[in-house]
Amino acid sequence: MFTDSVGLGAKDALPRAFPADWQVRVDGTPAEMVGEMEHNFVRPRLATNPEWFGDHVVIAAGYNFPYWNHDRFVREVDSMIETLTAAGVKHVYWMTLREVKPQYISASAWRQIQPYSWYFPDVNVLLEQALERHPNLSLVEWRHVADQSGITYDAIHLNPTGAALFSSIIRQMVDQASTRVPDGSTTRIHVPDGETAAAAAVNITTTSPRTAGFITTHPCGEVPLVSMHNYVREQVVAHSTIVALDDQGDFCVTTSRATNLIVDVTGVFEPGLGFTATTPTRWLDTRERPGRAPLADGDVLELDIDDVRTDAGVSGAPSAVAVSITAAEAAGPGWLRATTCGSTADTSNVNFLDASPVPNFAIVELDAEGRICIEARTDTQVIVDLFGVFDDEAPVRASPAVRLYDSRDEGVRVAAQSTTRLAVADAGIAADVSAVAVNLTAVEPAAVGHLTVYPCDAGLPLASSLNVTAFLISNAAIVAPDAAGEICVFSHSETHLIVDVQGDLGAVFSGRTPQRLLDTRG
Repeated sequence: MFTDSVGLGAKDALPRAFPADWQVRVDGTPAEMVGEMEHNFVRPRLATNPEWFGDHVVIAAGYNFPYWNHDRFVREVDSMIETLTAAGVKHVYWMTLREVKPQYISASAWRQIQPYSWYFPDVNVLLEQALERHPNLSLVEWRHVADQSGITYDAIHLNPTGAALFSSIIRQMVDQASTRVPDGSTTRIHVPDGETAAAAAVNITTTSPRTAGFITTHPCGEVPLVSMHNYVREQVVAHSTIVALDDQGDFCVTTSRATNLIVDVTGVFEPGLGFTATTPTRWLDTRERPGRAPLADGDVLELDIDDVRTDAGVSGAPSAVAVSITAAEAAGPGWLRATTCGSTADTSNVNFLDASPVPNFAIVELDAEGRICIEARTDTQVIVDLFGVFDDEAPVRASPAVRLYDSRDEGVRVAAQSTTRLAVADAGIAADVSAVAVNLTAVEPAAVGHLTVYPCDAGLPLASSLNVTAFLISNAAIVAPDAAGEICVFSHSETHLIVDVQGDLGAVFSGRTPQRLLDTRG
């Protein structure tokens, strides 16, 4: 680690945060700007002590900032990273600055930092922008972790408690970055016993992404211009989809930005029974409308299957579609609802809080004219991608959605480490169906955690269906009820739980206890 006076406070703590067989070195001096640090420490060490530079280098600098010349700072950051990269460093980590708040420090420390702390947020913004220029750069988020008392002896300089915390998050980020799949990479996934299946129902989870990005699941080969999963830095998020399998039982996952990747499978679609996995095809993107006109609050969009029939390779008269629906650039909190045109529902498919892109998977029946309808609550851009179609041979009922469970009706959250048992018959579904398509929503969680939906008699699997990280978050899943017609929802943390049934599937789907196929974290 090369650092100014802040990181020097962790000089002894940082080696203790790593295994004994790691070589950890710290160098630097107080009051150094980034350019001075490169000139006075990094380049001389490269010349005299090249063994110092392994796969990982941390930079803790920026408090000494040329506030009168932001471009100078940008050039110095770029030069530092380029110098390290040219020397063979694989991962560069930059500590964000503590954005000092008066409630966490003494009154005297608050007065002392006033001439400087106003520009600390500006430095963090410039570091975030550097992520787009340097694919080997990760930010270590000290600014968020440092929102607490008792970690500095003034406003920014570390006491022993702060030094241990500062060092621990560096260790955590180094571990996470070491196991990410890289920017723009494609990972081949094998589904056990999937060689004769047409497609698989999978759940994709990303953790500790380097920066914002998206994922496309697709038959291995050419990557289509669609997405089924969006993520941002510091977010753990999961989304479901249906993806076609090749004759080896494989499919591919392409990531736009480096992230740790988890893949679970919940079942497969049998061939010749009424489901066809189409070429993943973009059906709608309101951002391409004149003036980027969003779908307005209360408005409804009609989508006709004939508009994508050629591009997606759709033949015949489909009865239902498998789609990914994404809200983006929303004006505020709201939702999207997908229904058969002319029908109504009291449920939603996509829930969002802000302008960040939020997708979700849905199975929706087409009306007699071959249309589905998308309704918005709050102005938002809408993207719809088509992944498959069902015909009349497939015993699929997909509309309207039915609310099976809502803990808010009882006025009490489901408890942490608890399991909620639900009978699909309560949604008007026969107990012997092969699977149900459900939408899981967590509201007002007491802590981060996850939900897992599974056949009750199979026991809790090592898999997750929804990662709970926000005030309101949802994800769809396809799950096989057990022999008694019951599904179970395990909640890792205390939260309100909503379960909506989007529809049910017959013999076309062969459900499984959720099975983990990949976890890059090891």
